[in-house]
Amino acid sequence: MSIEMSSQAPIIIAHRGFSSENPENTIKSFQASVNAGFNYIELDIHLTADSEIVVMHDETVDRTTDGTGEIKDLSLDQIKKLDAGSWFGDTSLKEEVPTLEEVLIKFRNKVHIFIEIKSEEKELLTSLRNLLESLKWINDQDFDKSEERLRIPGISIISFLPAPLILSSQIFPELDHGLLITTASDDLIAWCVTHSMVGIFPYVGSINKNFIQKAHDSGLYVGAWGFENPKQLAAVNGLGLDGVTVDWPIKAGEILSKEPRGD
Repeated sequence: MSIEMSSQAPIIIAHRGFSSENPENTIKSFQASVNAGFNYIELDIHLTADSEIVVMHDETVDRTTDGTGEIKDLSLDQIKKLDAGSWFGDTSLKEEVPTLEEVLIKFRNKVHIFIEIKSEEKELLTSLRNLLESLKWINDQDFDKSEERLRIPGISIISFLPAPLILSSQIFPELDHGLLITTASDDLIAWCVTHSMVGIFPYVGSINKNFIQKAHDSGLYVGAWGFENPKQLAAVNGLGLDGVTVDWPIKAGEILSKEPRGD
C-alpha cells in the first residue's frame, strides 16, 4: 500500500484555507484558496454539545470569534451566532463558524481535504463517518488506492494523536491516514508502517533529506508543516517533500516553481 512518489514539485496544502489573508477555517478562507487555484486544503474539526461537527482549530471559540467557551459545551445554534471574521482585523468580516457539512457541500468536486482529528472521542469519528456517507464523499467501492490517492474530490485523515488515527483507519478503511509529528525520527516512520499509515507529516524544523528518503523507502508520503515564512520553505525546496502545508499558497507556489536549493 505504498504511494507513488512524484518527481514533481510538492503539492501545496492551504492551511486552514488561505489563512494569511483571511480568517482561518472559514468559508471565505477556503474559497480564496480555491479561487487562487489551490485545491488541497487542511482544516480541523470538533463536536458541539449537540453533536454537530464544526470547523475550528482550537478547543475553545475564544481566539477566533467574539465568544468564549469550549466548543463541546456550546450548541451549534450558539456557535452560529458568533462572529468568526472580525478578529482577523477587519470588523466588516462577519464570517460564521462553518460546519463541516457546509464546507463539504460548498466545495463538492473541487477540493481534497486533509481533516485533522483533534480529539480522542469515538463519537467524533462515527459522526464524521455518517456525514461523509450521507453526502456521498465516501462509498464502498473497491478501487486501486494507488491510483485514487490525493484525488479531487477526496478526503485524508491526519492527527498528532496515535489512538484516534488507528481507530479512524478502522472506521475509514477506504481513506488515507497520516501521522503529524513534531520531531522526525526513524521510530515514527516504523510506527506509520506498522499501522498502515499512508503519510507522515513532520514539523519542517525537524526534517532533513535523509529522513525524507527513509520515509520514501518505507512507502510513505512526506508532507511538512509549520512554515513560519517563505524563506523557510525556500530552504527545503529540493529535499524531496511530497507536500507542504502553508498559510500563503500563492507565495509557496512562486517559491516551489524556482530552481530547488534544498540540500
